[in-house]
Amino acid sequence: MVEVKNSNKSSVPSDWVMVSSTKAVSRYHSPFIIENYRHLSQLREQLVLDCNAEWLNFLDHFSKHYHPVSKAIGHLATIDCLFSLAQVAKQGDYCR
Repeated sequence: MVEVKNSNKSSVPSDWVMVSSTKAVSRYHSPFIIENYRHLSQLREQLVLDCNAEWLNFLDHFSKHYHPVSKAIGHLATIDCLFSLAQVAKQGDYCR
């Protein structure tokens, strides 16, 4: 963005686009910035589409292994619970 005093507005090339202005200054974008911003927007949209496609692909492949992973997580939760109870029993001189 290029900021130009309003008294120098006449020196701005005609192909530049005014973005905003105040009483004292006007702000412009050059054609280079406009074109590259459009390209950047297209790339961002493509990135979102690619990310969504890969996420769905991951979910499709993960669904085949869901039940074994779910069982493993359940067993880890049980071990964690038993370990925590053993730690508490050890600190309070409970029977183990």
